[in-house]
Amino acid sequence: MSVRYARTQAEKLVDRLGMSSVPVDVEKIAEQLGLPVMYADLGAGVSGLLISDGAEAHICVQERDAPVRQRFTIAHEIGHHHLRHQFEPGHHVHVDRGHYVSERGPRASDGADPKEVEANRFAACLLMPMRLVREKVAELGGGPLLDHHVSHLAGAFRVSEQAMTIRLSSLGLL
Repeated sequence: MSVRYARTQAEKLVDRLGMSSVPVDVEKIAEQLGLPVMYADLGAGVSGLLISDGAEAHICVQERDAPVRQRFTIAHEIGHHHLRHQFEPGHHVHVDRGHYVSERGPRASDGADPKEVEANRFAACLLMPMRLVREKVAELGGGPLLDHHVSHLAGAFRVSEQAMTIRLSSLGLL
């Protein structure tokens, strides 16, 4: 797989589920995919978990994280599930009594694990679909985007300013 494939899959999922306004409702997407979301104290350094036994799966999210972090974590774990990472061998998957556990921890964003990079790209594209980002940017008048525009967009999409900056840059809008 590749980050391009992850992007395409996220965009297709947004379109298939009819997500046409911001912020994208990731909990509703998880629900429609049959992935219940639970919030719990997952301990230090763990933002989220995808737990699957093959037939059923659910997402656990760190209850102490900021809401924008929780949204990204849910989208990230949806990415693992949708891209079927939980069934591929690697250090991101742990098997415990027949259950596959994929966790989002501190190494998820360091760029070392290709599956984590793919899940991150999927999450960014799910939360900030290209079509909706371009629409919102056009509403700002089409001029150069300034810091306050990035803050406004991040608020509208309910993502961090860092995530929005990265997404805008990847779309060639910054």
